[in-house]
Amino acid sequence: MQSHMGYIDLLPALPDAWPTGDISGLCARGGFILDIRWQQGRLEQLTVTATSDGPCELRYKDQTIKFAAKQGKHYRLKVTAGQLKIVP
Repeated sequence: MQSHMGYIDLLPALPDAWPTGDISGLCARGGFILDIRWQQGRLEQLTVTATSDGPCELRYKDQTIKFAAKQGKHYRLKVTAGQLKIVP
């Protein structure tokens, strides 16, 4: 994960040695905490927790998703049919 240039880049350089895994509690710029799970080198699920109000922009491969985050809210995202989407 990288958070610079105003957006959060998800799994931009995942090593081949870690094809499957998860990590929790990553702090990203803008006041976000990320929990990430991936399978076979591809993002599977992501939870974003906002520590403050503000815009959140996520990038995964060639996709970008933006939303207005609210402090204390958890946003769950999944990749379904190759598309990154917010799920309830």
